[in-house]
Amino acid sequence: MISCIVPAKNEAGHLRHVIGEIKQIKEISEIVIVEGGSIDNTLFEARNLAFENPSLIKVAVQSGKGKFNAVRLGAELCRESLILIWDADGTVPLDSTQSIVSIALSSGSPVIGNRLRGKIETGAMFKANYLGNWFFAILWAPLMKGRVVDLLCGTKIFTKSVYLSIPEKIAARDPYGDFSLLISARILGEDVLSIPVRYEKRKYGETNIHRWTGGLKLLWVTILAHLIFLKVNLNSRG
Repeated sequence: MISCIVPAKNEAGHLRHVIGEIKQIKEISEIVIVEGGSIDNTLFEARNLAFENPSLIKVAVQSGKGKFNAVRLGAELCRESLILIWDADGTVPLDSTQSIVSIALSSGSPVIGNRLRGKIETGAMFKANYLGNWFFAILWAPLMKGRVVDLLCGTKIFTKSVYLSIPEKIAARDPYGDFSLLISARILGEDVLSIPVRYEKRKYGETNIHRWTGGLKLLWVTILAHLIFLKVNLNSRG
């Protein structure tokens, strides 16, 4: 079985729809909605959903800021050993997420959605974001066993041990958590799989991501990741 974290900030307009899709995946035994200081009715809607589904849904309010903080809080509250992140913007559809869940359960390995190899709906991703995702995919290829894959897709499954073993010096600098999870998984020796997913336009609200400042932070985290694994490789040879 799988736990599902839903980080949600200013997503009141389609949170109910997203939860409805999550409930269709029978392998998901619990949903943890982590609300992040919304200025709309996201928290109110989340609590209504939890009231309607008390055995399935619980709600937490993050004390810090940013998606990564929300994900880490959600992971602490999850009870299953496999944890799925399902972004509340609903841009990766149900059928793609079902594929990720199936592969994670059959393999026992972390799985990340790969938008760069899937179908991207027109207008779903800014050109700068698309090029940036390819840029980081190439930079990370040496750390991903030579594979060039989408690292920043919000839909992913990792083991709870990965969430709880993230190096703090990386976590402190990672704005979204994607790279921190990858580093933690690689340190633990877990093979990270990647499968193509469809990527659709959000139907409510606006993105909470700051692409330029976030991109610079991700570049710094990438440099740190290479230094960490260079040290690991040197130590293993010594």
